[in-house]
Amino acid sequence: MKKILAAVCAAITLTMTGCAFGGTETYNVLGEYDFTQMELVQLEAPKDGDPIAIIDTSEGEIRVVLYPEYAPKTVEAFTKKVNEGYYNGLDIAGIMDNMYFLSGYAKDDEGNYKARETDDELIANECNVNLWPFKGALLTFSEKPGFSDSRWFICNEEELTEDAINELKASAEEKEDAAERENLLSLFDKFYEVGGVFGWGGTYTVFGQTYEGMDVVIDICNIPTDEDGIPTQEIKVNSITISEYSAEEAAESTSESAAE
Repeated sequence: MKKILAAVCAAITLTMTGCAFGGTETYNVLGEYDFTQMELVQLEAPKDGDPIAIIDTSEGEIRVVLYPEYAPKTVEAFTKKVNEGYYNGLDIAGIMDNMYFLSGYAKDDEGNYKARETDDELIANECNVNLWPFKGALLTFSEKPGFSDSRWFICNEEELTEDAINELKASAEEKEDAAERENLLSLFDKFYEVGGVFGWGGTYTVFGQTYEGMDVVIDICNIPTDEDGIPTQEIKVNSITISEYSAEEAAESTSESAAE
């Protein structure tokens, strides 16, 4: 795994910088993953009854399927905040180079962003070999390595060149275990195919995946920012609602969109 990590460092950006993210993040647990057991569940369609989050923003609606089976504490904490109305009316406070947009910051009495009241609110990361920062992934954030708080972000993508993929693949080809080798090669191919930011794998908890409204994610990620990554126009999370996925409802929504 050390060679995989070395290839990642050489081929892909591993850090988030700027005011919104409060510095540079280096914590990563990829070395603990058992790649022989990997299933890329985000690439599967949601099923009836799966928990979802409906994120209504000033730019449009985003629907995300949640994964409590892989990130139970994270989903529980997020759901609790949602049901309390914590996120309603909060700003989208950070955007970086078309790679993500970030929300979840509250404001103090003077209007300054704050992440949490105390560190007791921190949740240990629940990184999982089955969940990756593919395009549209919902992740949590904290400036504390290995932990998250109420902040969350949705991943868009950064350019992943064929040379970068080949470098990653070369590191995987040296694996003796056939299942591990094939799963790694498949993972790299999928990142090249669907997009994302591979370097965030093992660093931030992925706990959901956008299945509707990716156009809204892309639009938000392309909004101009100042030098600190703060949007130059006001963008709001109007509300977030926890619900259940319905294939029938999704089909009706698709039909209505096509008719428009």
